[in-house]
Amino acid sequence: MLYRLIQYKDLLAIFIWREFLIRYKQTIIGVLWAVIQPFSMMLLFVFVFGIVLKVDTGDIPKPLFYFAGLIPWTFFSSSVSVSITSLTEHRDLITKIYFPRELIIFSRILVFMTDFFISMVLFFIFLFFYGKNLTSSALWAVPIVLLMLIFTAALSLILGMINVYYRDVKLASGFLLRLWFFATPVFYSIDQLHLKYKLILFLNPLTYLVENFRRVLIEGRGIVLWQFGIESVFILFLFWLSYTVFMKFERSFADVI
Repeated sequence: MLYRLIQYKDLLAIFIWREFLIRYKQTIIGVLWAVIQPFSMMLLFVFVFGIVLKVDTGDIPKPLFYFAGLIPWTFFSSSVSVSITSLTEHRDLITKIYFPRELIIFSRILVFMTDFFISMVLFFIFLFFYGKNLTSSALWAVPIVLLMLIFTAALSLILGMINVYYRDVKLASGFLLRLWFFATPVFYSIDQLHLKYKLILFLNPLTYLVENFRRVLIEGRGIVLWQFGIESVFILFLFWLSYTVFMKFERSFADVI
């Protein structure tokens, strides 16, 4: 994969720049839209879950708690949603010339990763506002974000590939992502749940990623190494499997797309 990316690095850069321009061309506030979506959802969550339903967030201020969950979730859901149709939307290009098809999917994910880092700037401002000091444990956010990126890429590759053959994936994706949202601790903490429910939720890799994203950045606590090891092995294996299957079928995309 690395060899292919290096060999076609210029094309990947063109795809990324093109996706970026398409998203923000003829917009008034440009990249600030990357902040508006999670910020507006955070305000809604504070009202619905914090004020109306009074969901307990422990010692973490509610805006900070919800925003820390929405940033990774927004990146994941947005990336997967647009990646599903990325191959079929480039039908004319795929049927004319050969290039590594994963470049299309990777370019869209990397554009949303840019949005993620822009949102993180506002998140750090929130940390300062609420008097939360970063500790050395915050360095664990780097491998956590990297795992989130790899997991998102793995899922995007396999779903984008399947959508080439079965367009039902796009039709079902909205419903499935909504279910996935409630199975991810974005607006609640698993600390309040019974052990058996925790074990079920941890079948979802995003549960580990979102919980520990809050843990290392807001609470200043380290991670449990054996849990990190298990999640890392699972996510890396999933990516290897997804990429292997994607490579096996990519030559036939032009014939069926």
